[in-house]
Amino acid sequence: MIRLFSKLCNHFKQISFENELAIFHGHMKAIDLEALVCPFCSAKKSLSKFSSYKRHLVTYENNNVQNNVITISRYICSSCKHTHAILPAVIIPYLSFSFKFTISIIYDYLLKKFKSVEALCEHYHIAISTFYRIFNKFKEHKKLWLGLLEDKLTSNKIFAHTLKNASFADVEQFVINFLNKTNISFFQETS
Repeated sequence: MIRLFSKLCNHFKQISFENELAIFHGHMKAIDLEALVCPFCSAKKSLSKFSSYKRHLVTYENNNVQNNVITISRYICSSCKHTHAILPAVIIPYLSFSFKFTISIIYDYLLKKFKSVEALCEHYHIAISTFYRIFNKFKEHKKLWLGLLEDKLTSNKIFAHTLKNASFADVEQFVINFLNKTNISFFQETS
């Protein structure tokens, strides 16, 4: 998989974080193949379009859950013959939920916006077990990012608030930095 960030796109214009679907489409239209590097063999200028597949991307806009079907492009490396999916920062690898969707769930839970976890999950159209899996991943990755001491000093609510209210550029930079530090994407399931 190749994580696609704004700096790898030609003439990418900043889009509001309010519409993750528009961000996804903007990134996919602006892919700069010359800038992509094969994550397997590190070959430059060796990727070409190979295929695509459909997947769901659940987003959260204007207090509404939206289930979108998107097309993920796959590219093949002419050097090592490995194929790679292109995933912009709004997509969490191996999850159907967008970054903003997952942060919104956690933030609403920590603010106690709903009278119960069941009401929260009903609003977001997810299973209670899915919520707890996402919340536990949030706490685990927060600890990886901040370290043990800073994790204890920074409440989950403050950390979630920072991510929820950040600009898309700041969230994208956070995702890049987290990926570089841990070799996984924030919220990404590893098993």
